[in-house]
Amino acid sequence: MTGTFGARWFLASTPATVGVARHRALAQLRAWGFILDRDAASTLALLVSELVTNAVLHGRGDFVTIGMCVGGEEVFIEVLDAAQECPGLREAEPDDESGRGMFLVDTLAASWGIERTRRGKAVWLTYRLPEQPTRTRQRRRADVLGALIRKARPRIYVTAVAA
Repeated sequence: MTGTFGARWFLASTPATVGVARHRALAQLRAWGFILDRDAASTLALLVSELVTNAVLHGRGDFVTIGMCVGGEEVFIEVLDAAQECPGLREAEPDDESGRGMFLVDTLAASWGIERTRRGKAVWLTYRLPEQPTRTRQRRRADVLGALIRKARPRIYVTAVAA
């Protein structure tokens, strides 16, 4: 898949936003035609969750902004909030219930960083997408899927009524 794609969402800064952001990010990639295997989808969902959770728990303001773009083989995700305080890597104790988010981001993302903005900060990451099938393979996969859907449709039988 070539080209650049981009999207941005403004979501309320509530705990429910984490699940919404995770769902939207994966759905947007699929809508753009990217195919994610189970591992890539799980990892990307976790990364989005960690960034948005940090913004919701430690940010300020009523909204968080989530931006996503894909260029080449990487997806770039950023989460903006109104707080100036920046998250950092820290070593959580085994009994700690939180504090591992940025460690996970550091471990799973290709790269990540923090930029201060006029109204707060943007925490961003890049994630390398799995190799995408060629157009021919995508078409073939779509043809097979279409055939399966057609076979699964219920049949409507019309019987002639003798007059």
